[in-house]
Amino acid sequence: MSAPRCWFLVLLLLVAGCDDDAVAPPPGPSAVVDAGAGEVLGRLEGLSGDVRLERGGKRAPAEEGPLYGGDAVETAAGGAATVRFPDGRSVEVGPDARFALGSDSGGIVLQVERGILLSRVPAGAARTGQGSKVALTIRTPFGLTRVGADEPSEVRVQVAEDAGRVEVRLGAIEFVGRDGKTLRASEGDAVEATSGRTELVARGARVLELAPIPVTVRLAAGRAEVRAKGASNWRPVAKQGEVLSPGGSVRTRRGGSAVLALEGSATVASLGSDAELVLTSAEQGGATDEARFDLLRGWLNLQLARGRTSRLVLPGLQVEGGGEARLAVRRTAAGYLVDALTGQVTLVRGDARQALRAGERATVEASSAQAPRVEPLAPAPLALGVVDGAEVFHPGLRDVAITWEGEGEALVEVAEDAAFTRPVLSGTVYRPFINVPAPVRGKLHWRVRRKDGTQVSGSASFAPERAVRSLARVRNVVPEGPEKTTIFYQDKPPAVTFTYASETSAARYRVAVYRAGALDTPVAERTVTEARAALDAGALSEGNYLWSVTPLSATGAQLKGGRMNKLELVYDNSVPVLMVSTPRNGQAAGAKVRAAGVAPVDARLSINGRPVALDGKHRFNTWVEPVGSPPVLVFKMTRPGAPAVHTVRTLKQRGP
Repeated sequence: MSAPRCWFLVLLLLVAGCDDDAVAPPPGPSAVVDAGAGEVLGRLEGLSGDVRLERGGKRAPAEEGPLYGGDAVETAAGGAATVRFPDGRSVEVGPDARFALGSDSGGIVLQVERGILLSRVPAGAARTGQGSKVALTIRTPFGLTRVGADEPSEVRVQVAEDAGRVEVRLGAIEFVGRDGKTLRASEGDAVEATSGRTELVARGARVLELAPIPVTVRLAAGRAEVRAKGASNWRPVAKQGEVLSPGGSVRTRRGGSAVLALEGSATVASLGSDAELVLTSAEQGGATDEARFDLLRGWLNLQLARGRTSRLVLPGLQVEGGGEARLAVRRTAAGYLVDALTGQVTLVRGDARQALRAGERATVEASSAQAPRVEPLAPAPLALGVVDGAEVFHPGLRDVAITWEGEGEALVEVAEDAAFTRPVLSGTVYRPFINVPAPVRGKLHWRVRRKDGTQVSGSASFAPERAVRSLARVRNVVPEGPEKTTIFYQDKPPAVTFTYASETSAARYRVAVYRAGALDTPVAERTVTEARAALDAGALSEGNYLWSVTPLSATGAQLKGGRMNKLELVYDNSVPVLMVSTPRNGQAAGAKVRAAGVAPVDARLSINGRPVALDGKHRFNTWVEPVGSPPVLVFKMTRPGAPAVHTVRTLKQRGP
């Protein structure tokens, strides 16, 4: 047996034999890297991102497989892994973490140098035979955590540079600090420790004595306003941003958004369109952030910081997060909707605690003391798959779904740029989609790393719908003369204005339009006082026409005969873009609405995922069921060799 391995086993025996009044300082990571010919203690699996394995003093990219005593595992930013033990226990390893694996006579020993680990003991874990080593000791620079083996448990351990935190989500633990202090914590409790202090934080108590921190608000898009506590007037948010004092309010206009950043933390809150909140307080202590808001209306998006403990406190609801997570909270008439987009959080109402993880929605009723109702979160109506360069035209869409193939856990990153230097959100998801806030204008880039190490990516651009000039509002001029006038149109028959030479003695002019070959009855007739006569859009349909102008005296007498002129209206289906004539944005929604328009010649069209037939001139006119809230119609157009184009029409919800 090598000398380092022998030293390591002796040290573990000393640790196992220590009493509650003293504990040896945890050794450095170098003490547990020599695997030698040790027994298999667990299995490394579920790798994503950059994960390294150190064995026998050598570091290399990790692969799924057995773990031996003395092995060390390290994850980079965005990396994650799971260690599974024969007894059914598992330990989930988050990003920016490092731990070493060993054992003693009592069971498994994990030495955690940094990062976040989540230990789970399922019901019915093995107690005998090969899987009998169910006891777990987690050693950190700040003390020992002993996790029991008799009951199911879930324990989260977080190690920062200057402090450690152990949260008991299920079951119970025993913690021995470096100061020799022994604490016992049960479900809902937490232990905070530094090199010189150990503190038990009972359920509902404050983690640390937090200190106030500034919150800076800045405009993200559209229009946002602030109002100081006690003031009556709102004013625009300063261009460079400004500190929002406790009691101050922020509101956004329709299409606007504002960002609220907590000083000293990567936690960021963003207020969506047509929303309003009041900042009650913002505080920080150690690795813990706490923000208290009164959300009066609209959506509040939250990106919780990696490696920190975060708390959002709202009237009647507290949201706790132990790492990177993305949430969307909406104020409703009955309470709140909480959408978990990435990561995991806990919802707290009095003594009730409800876990919520990515891909789930919680409905919180303010008037009820019951725990929030949790159900699967539905993808947004507009879904973008693994595509590059898709175009999205919308009038103010709240979110868009990014989808991919394959079930299971994945790490998702979304950014405004291809280099991912301007992140929008990131974190772990458990279903093959994620809802992302849709920018009013700009781009989104995304990449998805699955547990098996494979990666997919995509991108899309967003903008308001292009202002395509409707030919129904164009007045085509048709002059008098021997040459035939031909008008091409690409939507609906256009408005037409006939022009002719004026007569000195004429008081009025009569203009008559006939179908070619049917001169007995005019299809349109106008009597005007000017040398021009206008017909509204749709008065003439596609076809060949003859038209004449007859000058009339003040008494209505015909001054001279009208000469026939030629006109042709030709439908041209070579429109370069999708043209949707109905419904309009803001139109009242029914169970079904009529959708009509025209598409380019080589296009395929679907509405809300249902293929739509185009006629010989590539026009469509059909009834469609709106989806979502508010109800929308998503027109998806595809053309050979070109990215997909999505046009969104948002309707007005009927009823209260």
